[in-house]
Amino acid sequence: MAHTLAHSWESDNSQFQLRRRACLSGRGGAPDRLAVLLVEGDPEIARALVEALTGQPVETHLCAEPARALLAVGRACPDVVVLGPATGLLGAEDFLTLVREVDGELPVVAGAGPGSGDFAARAAELGATAVVPRPYHPRQLLGLLRSFAPRPDRVVLRPLGIDLGRLRVDGAVPRFWLDGQTVQLPPMEFLLLRYLAERAGAVLTRRELIAAVWGEGATARSNTLTVHIMRLRKRLGDDEHDPQWIKAVRGLGYQFTVPPRAE
Repeated sequence: MAHTLAHSWESDNSQFQLRRRACLSGRGGAPDRLAVLLVEGDPEIARALVEALTGQPVETHLCAEPARALLAVGRACPDVVVLGPATGLLGAEDFLTLVREVDGELPVVAGAGPGSGDFAARAAELGATAVVPRPYHPRQLLGLLRSFAPRPDRVVLRPLGIDLGRLRVDGAVPRFWLDGQTVQLPPMEFLLLRYLAERAGAVLTRRELIAAVWGEGATARSNTLTVHIMRLRKRLGDDEHDPQWIKAVRGLGYQFTVPPRAE
């Protein structure tokens, strides 16, 4: 991954390079994309975040060491920096101090979590724009990053995928992955599954589900929902006599859960 990102960084077609040339000529950046510099020494955290942002109008440049990231700030003109407690020739706090000496306006989002010590407090003291939990929550982080774009209204975000362990639901394409196997879906089943998966564990009424999928005042009847629930259960491999994925709660509605994988 690092090699791929480095190659993208060097490419003349990279949005970072376009932004660099635009910065040097004083013409500003690309208004419909967000350039993010990720400073992260933990490869697993970095991989998860880069994958979550794939497909979004975001170009992420990863630097594992703050010293390299400092050079990237001057070269890339990023819209925002996401800074974890990385180490190397420079520490994360050194990086933030040096950046603030030359640029008091560049948004820097510091990520702090278990094992970060007093990094959150120090980052705030040194001028971090915001401090967020780490490992990162992509949905919340993406919304925050978008707010730092030069033209947030021009940055159109794609719905994020839903990861429930055994089950992953695509963010926009009508499909899901069950235990690693891809399953394609018709559009209405996809909308229904996303709505259920986003609210896993909650009991949802039939009326709420019909309004969410077919729209308020929709002409879809209750038996239409029943048919779609039955089809989803079949695609999920549910037991029609004792369903575990989509349970009917008598007198209330349906509850979506992710059962453990059978041995």
